[in-house]
Amino acid sequence: MNTNKKRLATGLCAVAFTCLAGAHVRLIYSVNGNVLFWQDPESIGIAFNANGSANVSDGTDILALRNAVDSWNGIGGTTAQLIEDSSPETQLRTDYDDDDLHLILFDEDGSSGWFPSGTSTVAITPISFFTGGQIIDADILFNGRDYSFTTSGQVGRFDIQDVAAHELGHLLGLDHSGVVGSTLYPYVDPAVILGRSPSVDDVHGIRDIYPSSTIGSIVGSVHRSSGGTPVLGAHVVARDSSGRTVGATITDESGNYRVAALDPGTYTLWADPLDLPVSAANLTAGHTIETDFSATELGTVAVVGTGTANLGVASVADPVSISLGRVNDDYPLRVIAGDTVSLTVRGAGLINGSTLTASDPNLALSVSTFSNSFVNFTVTVPGGAGIGHVDLLVTGPGGERDLLPGALEVTPPDPVIDIVSPASGNALGGYTVTLTGSEFRPGSRVVIGDRVYVDGQPEGCSVLSQSTITLNLKNTVAGVHDVVVIDPTGVEGRASSGFGASGVPTVASLYPVAGSAVGGTELTLTGTNFVSGATVTIDGVPQNQVSVLSSDVLVLQTVPHVAGGPYVLTVQNPDGAMISTAFTYVDSSDPALEGVLPDAGTELGGETVVLVGRGFSPTTQVLFGAHPQTGAGGVLATSVEFVDENQLLVVTPASESNLDTVSVEDTATQQGDVDAGSFTYLGTTVTSIESGACHATG
Repeated sequence: MNTNKKRLATGLCAVAFTCLAGAHVRLIYSVNGNVLFWQDPESIGIAFNANGSANVSDGTDILALRNAVDSWNGIGGTTAQLIEDSSPETQLRTDYDDDDLHLILFDEDGSSGWFPSGTSTVAITPISFFTGGQIIDADILFNGRDYSFTTSGQVGRFDIQDVAAHELGHLLGLDHSGVVGSTLYPYVDPAVILGRSPSVDDVHGIRDIYPSSTIGSIVGSVHRSSGGTPVLGAHVVARDSSGRTVGATITDESGNYRVAALDPGTYTLWADPLDLPVSAANLTAGHTIETDFSATELGTVAVVGTGTANLGVASVADPVSISLGRVNDDYPLRVIAGDTVSLTVRGAGLINGSTLTASDPNLALSVSTFSNSFVNFTVTVPGGAGIGHVDLLVTGPGGERDLLPGALEVTPPDPVIDIVSPASGNALGGYTVTLTGSEFRPGSRVVIGDRVYVDGQPEGCSVLSQSTITLNLKNTVAGVHDVVVIDPTGVEGRASSGFGASGVPTVASLYPVAGSAVGGTELTLTGTNFVSGATVTIDGVPQNQVSVLSSDVLVLQTVPHVAGGPYVLTVQNPDGAMISTAFTYVDSSDPALEGVLPDAGTELGGETVVLVGRGFSPTTQVLFGAHPQTGAGGVLATSVEFVDENQLLVVTPASESNLDTVSVEDTATQQGDVDAGSFTYLGTTVTSIESGACHATG
């Protein structure tokens, strides 16, 4: 093998309305024409940089990348598989250009060097390979400096799964496609997400490069009717008996073609010039593309079993001025089964007297306007129509024709989520969540928080009917999440804030840690994930007046109980999540601070104040500046003189604390009380003068 290593940048996602990229056109090395391939396609490593996109903060960017990988891994009939390396060490790496790492990375500052100033490139897939074509390294870089990305359909942002699915096609060895509805179509628009799932053409391309079994194909040759010379780089498109676009390729230097990886069936083939919206400029260097002919039907042929059908030599007509499709159309144009939609397609020579037809005759097209540079029309799709891509053909008054392969994509309606039950629950999961709605289809996937559930997969979801999906919730990041059902075609339904995953509560502090057996002790717990409606028990006994002040603070009042302990104090959220700590009941009354006289003093300390209250004892200590909720911190009083259970004489300590709290704690029983605002430290007064200053005389 020639060990000379080369580097190719492909997958340029340019924005005229922005670039991206199925037709079965292979990436090649322009110097010798060798096609690029993975030597061991069964285990192509892929890793996601953990930082993800700066535009997405909830972790769904990584899920979108994983969904894109799954869309290619879900293709049957091929040995190609992308294997994710999710080790923390790998996810932290950014050295994408190392051959041992095939990384997906969001370049947020242009430091990769692949995105020059003013670029229209949204994402790129640099590939290193030997001159024989064997791929050594391939990585995917998103241009996060110049473009914004989304997983939730935010207007003006590019869908991460859509872009990633396109670039993964390049990573696997596919070039851009002339089938405008394919995932590898060279342009993308933020409003279009149908590239999330590889088209049939993309699927056949991967099956041909990395087949797992023998597959059928069609071969033939394209020549000009004038002179009989071969046409190089003619775009040959195959459609099945239902009018769906199923495969494409380009002719070689002898005008020969092979449309591969076809199932048994009858196919009609067309030749069409790559002369917009996809042109030679959209392919990597090394392809010769000729466009001096018009769209021509090559014939119909049957593929039997895994055999090769030969359509022979077909002649194409001379070039014409009529043209259909431009870059600033948003392909593919979505049409929904059972619905009617109005559409516009741009072009040239679209004059009155022309006709527009679809390769599926069951789609009813009605043209309202031909206006030279565009055509306005409506499409009505029968209910239950098969999904897939449909070609558009324009025919001028003189019989001149142009084909727009895969222009329409027939999809089911968007999934609709009406009810999520339960609508909230413990983030630890382990219970069933049921989605009720409509338009749920087999093969769908559900996204909740940082988890994806795929129909029929282990730990996935189950599409029980068009109206019901169930799943067993896995450990999920805490928070309120959208619930998303993604159809196999890539269209989705979303219940915004449809599920709240409450985290397991934690206790950082309990104050005080002991209270009177007669009850009435006010307790404050700090921690995390406290939820309104939480209950508290001590030794199994429900407590009074439980209030969740915030997710971090909970307060309650104890009920009477037998002195002893420590007893188990348990906080339980409404979803059943719970946490425990310890609390002790004692026979003595709780100390309570009711006032400090005087209620202010200097930060230098050393002043005698009187603490008034109840439940004081000789073992009571006093702190100034303790935390009002936890009782932690503070400075011990310089001295404490016990007068009686209602009065203490205290000498203040020096303090710079800005907390104006005083707390009393019984060191023998651990009972305590903290009072905010009962004593204020005042700053000392300092007088200064300016002396010896030198001033300019001007």
